[in-house]
Amino acid sequence: MAETIVTASPTEPTITISRWFDAPRRLVYDAMTKPELVKRWWGFRDDELVVCEIDHRVGGRWRFVLRHPDGREDGFGGVYKEIVPNLRVVQTFIYDPYPDAEAVETAILVEENRGTTLSILVRHKTMEARDGHLGAGMERGLKITHERLAELLAHLRATQ
Repeated sequence: MAETIVTASPTEPTITISRWFDAPRRLVYDAMTKPELVKRWWGFRDDELVVCEIDHRVGGRWRFVLRHPDGREDGFGGVYKEIVPNLRVVQTFIYDPYPDAEAVETAILVEENRGTTLSILVRHKTMEARDGHLGAGMERGLKITHERLAELLAHLRATQ
């Protein structure tokens, strides 16, 4: 079974994320960029993505708000900096409680081994911001979110 690998650089304010998905690159890209699909996998299993706004163009904004079972909400957002369809997306990432800790995420999709590897480089401004991101439970949440994405991709492949 595929696993999400999260690694923090010992010398740079970066996090690398890698995960292989059993789906063609086009399908993974669609699942990452179409709101009707993102709503089906982004966040913890018991959360509801109550806001999923994606203006998928350079300069366009994205905004997600997760509602947890206790009613608490967490917001995330950013701006698209570069888009190469089915290959690469560069965007900013801001978690609402920390608006000054903007990160830049570069996602690259590579079709290989009859599936697609998603590689993400998250670059923070400081080591403290990077460590705060990791310390907020990012790795646990990401692994669950990627499991949900893998399940959605399996469903989409089966229905094509």
